[in-house]
Amino acid sequence: MFLTLAPAPHLARFVTAYWFVEDIAGDYEGRAIRTSPVPAGILTVNLGRPNASEDGTLVPRAGLLGLQSGARNWRSWSDTYFVMATLSVPGMVRLFPRTGSASANRLVDLGAILGDAGAGALSDDVAAAFEPVRIAARLDRWLTARLAASDPVPESRRLFAALAVLRAGGPVARAADAAEIDRRQVQRWFYRHLGIGPKEMSDLERLHRSLRAVQTNHGDPVTGFSDQAHQIRTWRRRLGITPGTYARGRASALAAHFGAAPESLGPAFYL
Repeated sequence: MFLTLAPAPHLARFVTAYWFVEDIAGDYEGRAIRTSPVPAGILTVNLGRPNASEDGTLVPRAGLLGLQSGARNWRSWSDTYFVMATLSVPGMVRLFPRTGSASANRLVDLGAILGDAGAGALSDDVAAAFEPVRIAARLDRWLTARLAASDPVPESRRLFAALAVLRAGGPVARAADAAEIDRRQVQRWFYRHLGIGPKEMSDLERLHRSLRAVQTNHGDPVTGFSDQAHQIRTWRRRLGITPGTYARGRASALAAHFGAAPESLGPAFYL
């Protein structure tokens, strides 16, 4: 079962979607699972047997995957069942402030952020719901409570102003001007909250738009790059594959479900 559900409307700025992956029978056991770097975070809660990272280490029962700079490989087997909340950049900054350097390029056990009791309570609550619609409702409730319990970080407005410039293809200097700070401070804020610098964020934004265009055959996959050679170099560096090779290949079942439609919720995460 692959399923996508939208969060409650008041959470839409922070949470793009809830993604459900269930393979209790092990129909996809042994198949390679690859994920793309995306300008977003992923909060994951496992209800079944956890998957493993590329090195064979089991993923935590509840974890936070921060922004990633390259593709990741995962191992799957039977009894898999998990839900992922895809978090926008504002969601990462507001819901998990100042965790960027800890979560970037790694999957962090949520207990290291919330404490074991807090992470365990979330896992138990989600597992008790079991059905996707009920799980989504409990995640809505948990995320709403987390928002209510914390104030926005003081620099968030100016950080998002800089991010808007980068997403539009503007240079770091212009992003700093939009945030009314110097480039060094922009660097510090991005590393503090997202774990990557503003230039790398621009790179991930371009790559994500390009990957989405190739997956959906909708839009120009070279948009934002200086030329096609720049696009190909970025794909090779971040994904280990060229756009042409990827387009000619067979999409994984996960990519076909979660990333194939232009109107789909969430990032182009699965390859």
